[in-house]
Amino acid sequence: MKIILTIIFFIGSFYQSKAIDINQLRKDYILSVDDSDKADELYKKLKAVKNPDALILAYLGSVEAIQGKHAWNPVNKLSYLKKGFATIDKAVAKDPNQLEVRFLRFSLQYYVPAFLGYSKNLTVDKDRIVALVKSNHTSETKMDKSVFNTIVNFMIDSEKCNAQEIAVLRKALV
Repeated sequence: MKIILTIIFFIGSFYQSKAIDINQLRKDYILSVDDSDKADELYKKLKAVKNPDALILAYLGSVEAIQGKHAWNPVNKLSYLKKGFATIDKAVAKDPNQLEVRFLRFSLQYYVPAFLGYSKNLTVDKDRIVALVKSNHTSETKMDKSVFNTIVNFMIDSEKCNAQEIAVLRKALV
């Protein structure tokens, strides 16, 4: 009986996590950057997911950090950032070889001022992203080519990559 309940719980959690339309999630995330209400709505939607996979967890952490952008109180801004980075760090720990998870953390670190101390993984993430792109992990993540190209172009434009890394990234563009 316990085994059956465990299996049902696992399957239910799996389907609840997979019920999120990842393409819509990406669109909503982009909108949340400039829309406080959209950020709050997306946060509630992602927070309700039971047993989220690494990608959902990374988006949750990212939107938590973005809520800090929309907060007017400096203490709240920092609180959201701290919470967001803690969540996205959990996502990276859960699946360190997931390209989009690494990219979400990299992009947050890129935009957050370095003096706040949240850029400690910028180089590690950049190196891992380049390695993942080089080994072409898009098929493993079932990532849309346009999303992959957006990530690669962002990395090239970030000015955080050296000439050799840029060559690897350009070669991967599809």
